[in-house]
Amino acid sequence: MKMDFKGMGRRSFMAMTAIAAAATMLGTAVSAQAATIEEIKSKGTITFGIVTDQPPFSFINGSGQNEGYDIDLSKLMAKELGVEAAYVPITSANRIPQLLTGKVDMLICVLGIYPDRAKVVQYVAPYASISASIYGPKGITKIEELSGHSIAVEKGSSMDKSVTEAAPKDADIRRYDDASSAVQALLSGQVEYLGSYSHQFVGVEKAAPGKFVSNIVLKTEYLGIAVAPDSKELGEWAGDFMSRHEKDGTLTEIYKKAFGTEFPKVPASMEGITFTKK
Repeated sequence: MKMDFKGMGRRSFMAMTAIAAAATMLGTAVSAQAATIEEIKSKGTITFGIVTDQPPFSFINGSGQNEGYDIDLSKLMAKELGVEAAYVPITSANRIPQLLTGKVDMLICVLGIYPDRAKVVQYVAPYASISASIYGPKGITKIEELSGHSIAVEKGSSMDKSVTEAAPKDADIRRYDDASSAVQALLSGQVEYLGSYSHQFVGVEKAAPGKFVSNIVLKTEYLGIAVAPDSKELGEWAGDFMSRHEKDGTLTEIYKKAFGTEFPKVPASMEGITFTKK
């Protein structure tokens, strides 16, 4: 399989991914001390790691302000704590280090829920679900038909992992630094296909109505809110926040504003995952 990294094949790439994951796990031992709720209230802000290019989850609007489902959810959290919400833009590559080194207090950033990731972060609860698919021109319906074709993915993302594992060995997987760049690669004709999520395809459809379709659905993925492993107090508070507002309908109200649908059915438990939400 052709890779962005010179001389690196599929097995080498997966090995490097495993090494990077192990290094991240080791990093938890030297991570910054997580802020307590009292400290957050004392400084007057809670800092969230967010994406800025994935509407309707989180994006920069025409006025240059953060907007979206993640933003509305985080603002409500901040309001209940009696503090201001501060934001740090993150990428798939740096979101975990930003959390573990105390640069952010919480991640609300389209973060997939996986057992291996649960070893290095503390998940609060699932807060959304998305479909992971291969998008492109009509015609291909099976993953093996992507043999010899180019596919854009966001480097280091769960989509990168899914496409790498599923695609034929001679597929040309091209990795881009962020989701927007991967989308633009499809729209500009640099690649034939895009490995992406259902919410990201909304932008593709707006830019090129009817030109591309969901060829292959790889899986349904649940997204979670996360805190650092030593943020026990904040994690439990956030778990209670999610539980209360799922019951009183607030989550549906916020979700419907962004997506136009009811808050999705999300699992109360997942194998290999511990949530702080009860």
